[in-house]
Amino acid sequence: MRAVLAIDGFDSKKHSGVMAAFQQRYVRTGIFPPEFFDMIRGAFDTRSDSDYEDFFVMSKAVVTRQIENARTFLDAVDAYLKTL
Repeated sequence: MRAVLAIDGFDSKKHSGVMAAFQQRYVRTGIFPPEFFDMIRGAFDTRSDSDYEDFFVMSKAVVTRQIENARTFLDAVDAYLKTL
């Protein structure tokens, strides 16, 4: 997300700012599909839970899904950046 937003000269010190700007500038405008924001939100929520919940246990299924989502997102961003 930061790489894409950097094209617009945008940066934020907060994850929430990066996520909101990406959604507004790239998801709502149709450059990336809405499910990408769902993937981003899911990854952020999982990371937050694992960082701040004392007894958080992540299942293998969740890890596998996060890896698949990251790969999908990275491939789409890579393809988008190559069109610029």
